[in-house]
Amino acid sequence: MAGECGSCTACCRVYAIPTLNKPAGPWCQHCAIGEGCKIYEERPALCADFKCLWLQSRTREDRREHMPDELRPDRCKVVFSPTTNEAIMSAITMPGAPLAWQRGPVREVIGKMIASGMRVVIGPPASIRKTMLDERGEREVEMTEPDENGMQWSVTK
Repeated sequence: MAGECGSCTACCRVYAIPTLNKPAGPWCQHCAIGEGCKIYEERPALCADFKCLWLQSRTREDRREHMPDELRPDRCKVVFSPTTNEAIMSAITMPGAPLAWQRGPVREVIGKMIASGMRVVIGPPASIRKTMLDERGEREVEMTEPDENGMQWSVTK
């Protein structure tokens, strides 16, 4: 079953799911790639509660605030999601597409985020070296190893 995500299953690859012993990077063993979750009704709360930025935008009443279909994670190869810091957006690139964030509409939306004062942290799943983009430009940042919940924090000052 695919739910509101349609055939997108990008989050089933890029995120760690501790309750399923699934590390960030490989596909979840319960993912029917391009179809949805094979255990949709019994999926962990972490999965049920997660909404990427594209999916969050689709819940807005004003359709002009919806992110376009080309920015759906499985299509653009980047999963945008808010972080625990409201001024930082995470942009996780799909394995095999490390430069997807530099292309067309993805780069445009990152530019809009930066123009609004946000910082965007970009990189592959669970990478300890990521790229930070903000009003000061682009630079490499070092991240912690993922904790038991898959969370990472910048160790670069």
